Amino acid sequence: MLQKFTGVLFLFFISFQIIAQYDVTFYDGFDNNKYSWSIANNSDIHAAIKSGVYEIEHKRTTASYNFWREFIIDKDKEFYIEASIKHIAGVEDWGYGIVWGASSWSNSYNFLISENGYYSIGGYKNENWQNYKKWTKTASIKKGQFNKLAIRYKFGKLDFFINNQKVVSLNYLPFLGNQIGFVLYHNMTIQVDYLKVQYNRRSINLVKNINPNYKKKNLGKNINSKYSEIAPIISPDGKTLYVARQNHPQNIGAEKKYDIWYATRRKDGSWTVLKRMEPPINNAGDNLVIAVSPDNNTLWLEGLYTATGEFLSDQGISISHRTPDGWSVPKKVVIQDFYNRNEYESYCPTVDRKVLIMSIERDDSYGEKDLYVSFRLPNGEYSKPFNMGTDLNTFFNEGTPFIASDNKTLYFYSYGHPGYGSADIFVSKRLDNSWRKWSKPQNLGPTINSNEWDTYYSIAAKGDYAYLVSAKNSYGNEDVFEIKMYKEAKPDPVVLLSGKVYDKKTKNPIGVKIIYEDLNTGAKVGSVKSNAQNGSYKIVLPYGKKYGIRAESVGYIAVNEHLDLSKVSKYQEIKKNLYLVPIETGQVVNLKNIQFKKSKAEFLETSYPELNRLVQLMKMYPRMEIELSGHTDTRGKPDLLLDLSQKRVDAVKSYLVAHGIEAARISGKGYGGTRPLGTGSEAIEIKNRRVEFKIKKM
Repeated sequence: MLQKFTGVLFLFFISFQIIAQYDVTFYDGFDNNKYSWSIANNSDIHAAIKSGVYEIEHKRTTASYNFWREFIIDKDKEFYIEASIKHIAGVEDWGYGIVWGASSWSNSYNFLISENGYYSIGGYKNENWQNYKKWTKTASIKKGQFNKLAIRYKFGKLDFFINNQKVVSLNYLPFLGNQIGFVLYHNMTIQVDYLKVQYNRRSINLVKNINPNYKKKNLGKNINSKYSEIAPIISPDGKTLYVARQNHPQNIGAEKKYDIWYATRRKDGSWTVLKRMEPPINNAGDNLVIAVSPDNNTLWLEGLYTATGEFLSDQGISISHRTPDGWSVPKKVVIQDFYNRNEYESYCPTVDRKVLIMSIERDDSYGEKDLYVSFRLPNGEYSKPFNMGTDLNTFFNEGTPFIASDNKTLYFYSYGHPGYGSADIFVSKRLDNSWRKWSKPQNLGPTINSNEWDTYYSIAAKGDYAYLVSAKNSYGNEDVFEIKMYKEAKPDPVVLLSGKVYDKKTKNPIGVKIIYEDLNTGAKVGSVKSNAQNGSYKIVLPYGKKYGIRAESVGYIAVNEHLDLSKVSKYQEIKKNLYLVPIETGQVVNLKNIQFKKSKAEFLETSYPELNRLVQLMKMYPRMEIELSGHTDTRGKPDLLLDLSQKRVDAVKSYLVAHGIEAARISGKGYGGTRPLGTGSEAIEIKNRRVEFKIKKM
């Protein structure tokens, strides 16, 4: 069936075949159907393998039909596709040939010839047809015979051959998928003699140093059942696990869609039996938790709710807060210009809630669902989603994103990155603040991923265990699994800060807003609310900054705390109570975040947010008069310490006056080391170095 060709072309072609290096050579001569090509006979098509050919009849009067299989091909390396195809019957002025780089008919490339001697190259991108080479007459096509079509990728170019004659070269067309096969248009019958594909196999980019002893463990029948369990979300403190369960008889609504269930961890590490959450969290729609606040008092939920808590839509997200009477009716989170072309979606906010990552399909998606990012705006809404780029997204689905507490480490599933089959879970690190630059995704390996559906990934702040979903070795359709995390797959360590907020005068706990900020810039990093009943709060803080933490409430002055996390260390849990001082005569406030250079009266950069708040306070209360007091540690010559403390008081007063506060409202005195809070260790002496103020008049 090979046609004659010139000696020059023959030498060129043989040279190419010798030079090119491939991992795999696939060949199917259709002696049987060992590669499971489509076999059918209906009103649209007739397809059968017989006598060493694959015969396909397209009976419809419009459109095209594709027959393909998936190749795990490294699209960035050389490849070669060759097929021998013959027109048997039907229209002669329309095309048949090779389809390649396809994920669906709507995203595919076609190398076509017609029986009347024309060829073309085109393709669909998101259902829109594009011509790369319009129909062109060529003498290379042999009517009534098998014609050999070939596509070669080499040196950034695609070369197209008909019966060994190169007809055109094009710039490389990026793959839209890994499907390769045959396409034929309406009212025709073709036969395929063989298909050959030479390529380099995509290598799996594995996380390094996978510990084979860390294997995923089914969480057992307290968590899993014969029903489907998906979307496990572990609370940041690791004590509560939320799971979406489908079809359970207790679920709300006739269709028994996904309801949210939860379990708590016992002291021995085991889990209680899942318990279904009550309305308004659950309703007749699909209900899933996508994030939990560190204090467990706020839930982010997939889906939209009516004002009475009924199902409104699957598309979007909502927030519910714990109240003394139970969970509040979830309210919609507004995302500007939000739409999703896909039936499914998934979401994850960062721990500070400033960034929202979502898996949706939009007009600029590379494949089906891609990962997108939105940023919280000053009005509380989130910005228009923008695509996170090809570092993460492929021409297949990416979904179930989870951004760890470090705000850098992203876990997600992908069908497009090299894996073990079906959906695999990958990890990638954010490289800058654009949220579009990411490290090459790494497959979490065979201890987590299988040849079945492996998705979702949730980690507590400690980063010791992960929770995921797999269809492999499950009781039902999908189950929740736990796995100990090996070092290379872990996020960066964080600090879980917790404590209570008190009225410093009465010592009663209070529920107020807590602000944490970057001390170097004064920029607000995030905020939470303390529990109204017991004053408790929890915050997750990534390393890399010096933080100021304070509680805020009308009628109070915050006693600011600072936490130096500028140097990365291991995971820590730190207890720190916060105090609010009533704004009334006689109250004393320790300005903990006003700090000085060693043995000098010069402010450190981290002092200015605290100084500016004091300026604003005195402007808010124009009749307030204060007395500043400066203190040093107890180590050193008393007269020098006394002089230093006075200079520091004078520096604070000068700053206030320079920013519009009348000098007559401020008095002050330095006490050196005569009024220590304690003596002994360096940690105690650090606390002695302070500036305080006392309210003298209101």
